[in-house]
This record gives sequence, C-alpha cells and structure tokens, in this order.
Amino acid sequence: MNDKEIGKLINALRSQKNYDEAYIGYFQYGGGPDESCIKANRQGLELHAAELLEAALETEKEFENGKIKTFGLDEGISDEESDFFFHYVELKKEARNEIKPYPDYKETWKDKLIKYFFFGILIGLGLLIIIGIVTVISWI
Repeated sequence: MNDKEIGKLINALRSQKNYDEAYIGYFQYGGGPDESCIKANRQGLELHAAELLEAALETEKEFENGKIKTFGLDEGISDEESDFFFHYVELKKEARNEIKPYPDYKETWKDKLIKYFFFGILIGLGLLIIIGIVTVISWI
C-alpha cells in the first residue's frame, strides 16, 4: 500500500468509530509479562490499528541523526484498568536483524567516581575494623 491509501484507511477507521464505545485493554493473566493478553472490541481494535498505521507512516519521515524517534499513541482508547499501557512506539528504520535490543552502555565518569567512592568506603571500613580489633586485643 502507498501512503495515500494508508492515509485514507486511517481516516476511514477513525471517522466511523465512536470513541465512547471503543474498548481495548492490556492485561496480565498469569505470573509474568509473558502471560499477557489484549481484551478489545472491534471499534477498539480498529482505532488501535489506525494509531499503528499512522506510526508506520511516520517511519518514512526523516530521522534526526542520533535521536530516538517516538510516536505517541492515543491514550483515550485504552482501558484505565489495564495492567500496563503502551504510551508510545519507538520508530526504527533498520531491518529486524540490524536492531540491537538494548543500546551499548558506556560508563561515564560519574559512574566511575561512584564506584571508586564506594570502594574507598569499604576499604576505610575494613581498616577501621582492623584498628578496632587491634585496639580491643591490646586492652586485654
């Protein structure tokens, strides 16, 4: 489908729907997020599909270099009693096998400083414990 056809489909899906009747919710039925489901009626599914199609059109626009591009979803159609919500879609241009699940973490100077600070406190506590033990033994 081309962009015009998708745009027409989005408008058709949104124009015929009553937002008050639309229902979609995301629920966890088991012990973890791997046991989840979507509860929805037809109007809710069609409105949610329109949101996702609109996000698909946004992927064709230019990305700013180094920026993460997001597309906010309409929060008005999700059930307020849902166990979790999808607030936005993070848009990617790369193919599936090129996308890393998490960006590589680079340790900053603040992270290193905190690590050395706590390591220094542990060494200081160790020295104070040794001094305390030596002092107690010397009193005996």
